[in-house]
Amino acid sequence: MSDPKKATTLEEIDQAVVFNEPVGPDHPFYTDFSTVRGDFEESRVYKILNVSRKNGNFAFDIRNSRNKTLFFLGGMRGTGKTSELAKYVKNLHRPECFFCVTCNVDEELDMNDVEYMDILVFQLEKLIALLDEAGVNVDEGILKRFEKWFQTRETEIKKSLKAETGVEFGLEASSPSLLKAILSITGKFKLGFTGSKERATVIRTTLKNRFPEFANLFNLFIEEVNLSLRKSKAGQEVLFVVDGLEKTMSVETRRKIVIEESNRLRQIKAYTIFTLPIELMRERQKIAQFSTVEAFPFVKLLHREGTPIKTAIDTFKEFVYKRIDASLFESEAVAEKAILYGGGSPRELLRILENASFQADESKGKIDEQSLNKALARLGNQAAQYLTDEKLSKLKEISENNKNSLDTPFDDIIQEMLEDIIVMEYNDGSYKRVNPVVELSNLYRQYVGN
Repeated sequence: MSDPKKATTLEEIDQAVVFNEPVGPDHPFYTDFSTVRGDFEESRVYKILNVSRKNGNFAFDIRNSRNKTLFFLGGMRGTGKTSELAKYVKNLHRPECFFCVTCNVDEELDMNDVEYMDILVFQLEKLIALLDEAGVNVDEGILKRFEKWFQTRETEIKKSLKAETGVEFGLEASSPSLLKAILSITGKFKLGFTGSKERATVIRTTLKNRFPEFANLFNLFIEEVNLSLRKSKAGQEVLFVVDGLEKTMSVETRRKIVIEESNRLRQIKAYTIFTLPIELMRERQKIAQFSTVEAFPFVKLLHREGTPIKTAIDTFKEFVYKRIDASLFESEAVAEKAILYGGGSPRELLRILENASFQADESKGKIDEQSLNKALARLGNQAAQYLTDEKLSKLKEISENNKNSLDTPFDDIIQEMLEDIIVMEYNDGSYKRVNPVVELSNLYRQYVGN
């Protein structure tokens, strides 16, 4: 977020609660929720990545360098996964640990039409760009092999495109530097994925037909890069962080990348973190056969019996007051009420605060309980508008089970409501509750009760 500013007037709240722009650990709005996420422990992530932490220093265990980790961080939308990943990158990007390469696929690839091959070429492009920027010299032998491989594929693609569409691929001559040459080539391949459907299909098919060759070259390149990183004291290993997958436009696309392309995913030997869309968490056992999967939960604010968890609520107060001055709330109780109805989701809380500021009386210049209640009622009725009898019955079951300290078995109805944030889950996913905003809706009250 550019030019962040804490809101000190009612009119400034809207810009301070933008909920679709994640903030990293260096941002003034950033709040660390690591101590209040229940069963999820940040330290486990570091162990999965073969990283130790002593006296606040993060170090990669070089003895495990051959044991590359493919790690999926899954969870509901709005949990703060992107901010969490930014924190990992800040902690781990250092000479004695990783050379981190963040790939935001939602910002640089076509979210309407994307495949795993697109992402892999994008990873390669980002890595090479960062190596060039850091002045890391990579063995020329592997660079020449990569350049020759891409040039051969370029020739094949040109022939196919000319035969099928009458259009050529159009890569230009290599740059003087081998590293810059490959950077130029990968950038143009990536651009080809976002062109016409015919062109993208030909490029992808050509690369996938030679995928074992590509994977072997990619893995050799990573090993050579790792050696160069250690020699130049820029890092011990490459770590890719691939974020934004859940923002692709269709469930089918996301499933194809993670599940149907799993054979290609497992052929790539590099430390990699992917965010995992919520609907694919149900495939956790299948994905865990070739990777490590961890659920990143919402923050639990209440125990099942309804008693508040003070440390979690206090952390959210910090989150709110970093963005909105406390004087803009009629009382601390109003801010706390908004927090409780956010259900432990940073994004949902920001939506509530935004709507409450819209409902607030400008002459008072504060969010009071009346404006908050109006916002909650509006959001609740909107969220519940398309609930079916089947879903309402399931919500009632979840509510009754929680009153009796019972877990609710998973099924397709729950999955759909998790995706729509009608239901929220905590800890390792065993504890689920109805979104508290939904509980305020007229429909929920009529069919389920208070």
